[in-house]
Amino acid sequence: MTLPETVAEAYLLALKDRGVDYLFGNAGTDFAPVIEALAKADEEGLEVPRAVEIIHETLTTGMAHGYFLVTGRPQAAMVHVNVGLANAVMGLINASRGQVPILFASGRTPVTEQGRIGSRNAPIHWGQEMFDQGGLVREFVKWDNELRVGEQVVDMVDRALSISMSEPKGPTYLSLPREVLAEALPDGFEIGAPVTSAASAPHPDPAAIEQVVELLARAEHPLIITSMGGRDLFDLLGPFAERFAVPVSQFWRVSCAIATDHPFSAGEVPKADLAAADVVVVLNTMVPWMMHSMPLRDDATVVAIGPDPHFADIPVRSFRADLSITSDAAAAIAAIAAGLEAAGVAESDLVAGRRKVLGPELAARRARSRAAGEHPGGTPMTPEFMSRVISDVLHEVSGPDAIVVNELGLEPSVMTFSNWDSYFGPSISAGLGWGVPAALGMKLAHPDRTVVACTGDGSYVFANPAACHQTAASLGLGLLTIVADNRVWNAVRRSTIAVYPEGRAAASARMPLSSLDPAPDYPKIVEAYGGHGEHVSEPDQLRPALERALAVTATGRQALLSVHCSYPDFAHH
Repeated sequence: MTLPETVAEAYLLALKDRGVDYLFGNAGTDFAPVIEALAKADEEGLEVPRAVEIIHETLTTGMAHGYFLVTGRPQAAMVHVNVGLANAVMGLINASRGQVPILFASGRTPVTEQGRIGSRNAPIHWGQEMFDQGGLVREFVKWDNELRVGEQVVDMVDRALSISMSEPKGPTYLSLPREVLAEALPDGFEIGAPVTSAASAPHPDPAAIEQVVELLARAEHPLIITSMGGRDLFDLLGPFAERFAVPVSQFWRVSCAIATDHPFSAGEVPKADLAAADVVVVLNTMVPWMMHSMPLRDDATVVAIGPDPHFADIPVRSFRADLSITSDAAAAIAAIAAGLEAAGVAESDLVAGRRKVLGPELAARRARSRAAGEHPGGTPMTPEFMSRVISDVLHEVSGPDAIVVNELGLEPSVMTFSNWDSYFGPSISAGLGWGVPAALGMKLAHPDRTVVACTGDGSYVFANPAACHQTAASLGLGLLTIVADNRVWNAVRRSTIAVYPEGRAAASARMPLSSLDPAPDYPKIVEAYGGHGEHVSEPDQLRPALERALAVTATGRQALLSVHCSYPDFAHH
């Protein structure tokens, strides 16, 4: 490996050597040493991450977030001192709650006022100084530090990545002062081998697994609830549910743990299943049900499994957990399956009886959900109809390999997702503006796959759409964005109605602080960056508009559909 001459060069070389493909950067005056190092790398052919110019910080975190979800490889992002960090905080909150690793860095105003390469040379270098810049993000990162000694830069990269990738995964933060980045390294400084690595995934206590096996062996109405999936869990959970006739509910589905058309997929609202369940297994899910509206049986036993089953970073959380097991969810399912198999539970009368009853019952439930997406017979179209048509067209055009990113734009219960990476939704923090940037990160990782970002109109605005479309154009990413244009902050509206169902706001024609009128001409935003845009108002217009848009994105050009729809009160999203 080429020996670095400056700390900035060592930082970039270390990132690439440790497997980081991209540096998503929103630059400022603190980036000068990094920019110089990138120019040298380009001129001399040095192996460093590809630097992607991002014109708003929302995209730096969102693209790194999305890239990890479909690749399993953490990426790096860097923004401008405290002001850039402030813009990026919401993305770090989303990554934290979604257990997504990002090596996130920002510059730091030069500490020295003069006398060094990189010392302060602009008025903002006083105005942007802070006593504790890391305090802006400390609650939402697993580790933070400021690089004070240049020779430690590789050690800091290794520590940040290893902590970020250890369960429960999450972002880490490194502050990089400009004059430290500009420092010359000692002669002969080498990147070297990693000084540390990510911790192995937590595996369950065999005694605890034995308890779960005994519970499930006797259970008449077991239930599994999980919001997060991933490749390993998806590969295990479907066969487990089929083998032992256990329904799986994905409440607030963040990613796919089981195919939506699986015989034991129980949908997204576990209310009825919870009312009947005698054993509930919760897999790495912060909010497994709604306490006020989804009561459990008094005699039910709840087993909570996850790398941090208590979610210790949440100040108030009182969901029942009669047995808490620290474990990777996939490892726990594998261990439970082995125990049940050894006990011959799959051939028991209890399992046979469940299979006989649940098979037809769950199939009928899925059919009812799908039926909600039938043609509404008028305008505006319903979100269920829009979602059903999008799902059907994607399967016809792209097969099961399409990736759907949903940020309050779709109703997943009427759609079909067959693979572990078919669907991604926002983490439970619900920091708006995540969806389109995350979809861009996924498209960057898989340029040959169809990626569709479906977003509510409010969420689309939060995503800084001009920055999103500029990035798509600059990288040649043929992303399809679908904006569900209902002209209302639906989450605000639903929340107000839930608290005051008979209130004056619920009865008003225009609820205060919830309207998005007047709406912009959304297609013109993508057209400004060379993309294809269309309005869709009539239900019968949707399918042909989707087919045209997908034909455009197949050429590497981005497209956007603004779909006018109604705003019913969804129960769970």
